[in-house]
Amino acid sequence: MRYEAMPDDALERALATLREGGHRVTGARRAVIETLAELDGHPGAEDLCERIRQRYPAVHRATVYRTLETLAAIGVVTHVHISGGATAYHLASEAGARPHLHASCRTCGSIMDLPDGMLDSVSRDLLEAHGFELDPRHVALSGTCKDCRGAG
Repeated sequence: MRYEAMPDDALERALATLREGGHRVTGARRAVIETLAELDGHPGAEDLCERIRQRYPAVHRATVYRTLETLAAIGVVTHVHISGGATAYHLASEAGARPHLHASCRTCGSIMDLPDGMLDSVSRDLLEAHGFELDPRHVALSGTCKDCRGAG
């Protein structure tokens, strides 16, 4: 996993979302938000725990998990379920605060962002034909990326 500093505005947008919603900026919440703002990609909870433990030893693993759940419920953090049961996270304020879909490579584990409306026709078809309302934003589509297929 690569670590790359995100612009401070991603951090500030996330903290502002908390404050505007009347939520406290606790030490654990700030640690999770800061760490997500610095990470490149879609880290899992264990990756976040390790990174947070290095910088903030007083923030325990269970606290990170509870904080991620709370921040996701508030709308500050977005989570996506990856094949194999893993969950990946990123700040909701990243990528211009636009909702998006995800695809995960079964071979290398890379996760890519996809345009939000990509499954609109499938969603409509499911609703019309089966009365099923699809919410694809929290589950990654599974497949094989072009690099792993050798189509580089």
